[in-house]
Amino acid sequence: MNKIDQSTIEKFKKAEELFTEKKIDESIKNYKEILNFNPSFLPALNNIALCYEYLNKLAEAETYYARCVSLKSDELTFINNLSNIYLKQNKFDQALPLLKKSLKINENQIKIVQFTAMCLIDLNERKEAEKFCVEKLKTFPNDRLLIKVHARNLINLNKHKEGLHTMKKGSGFIELEGDKTDIIIN
Repeated sequence: MNKIDQSTIEKFKKAEELFTEKKIDESIKNYKEILNFNPSFLPALNNIALCYEYLNKLAEAETYYARCVSLKSDELTFINNLSNIYLKQNKFDQALPLLKKSLKINENQIKIVQFTAMCLIDLNERKEAEKFCVEKLKTFPNDRLLIKVHARNLINLNKHKEGLHTMKKGSGFIELEGDKTDIIIN
């Protein structure tokens, strides 16, 4: 790893100021100058990715987040940032392994749990999604989004009654009585 000198620190602070001032292209230029002398400087790599994400240049952001992950593969911030970029691009098959890796490092990340459940469903991994949701609802029993995702998945698995019952727990808008179902809209 290259040594961080005072000049690098000053350029980094200037790049952050430019980002705050919404001068994103100038900010990127400053971060890239840092990388010319220190190509493995993770804060600059990550912040360039953030700049590109802000500009909605997702392919460029993906490149820099991927570099961060390749340099520090166990850092949750980098893993989650890259998985988020994949999700934004509907690259669910690439996001899912990163989401699972993130949960292995820290299983108590509700947003990552939600994204994983939705990703499994979007990849038509419905049985795995059901198992995943049931397991994670033990840890997050009151998470409305996870409950709704689980309910939607159950309905897609043709487990309509169970899905509607689960939906009722999550929203309170569905009433079940025997074989009769009433949908109540306020």
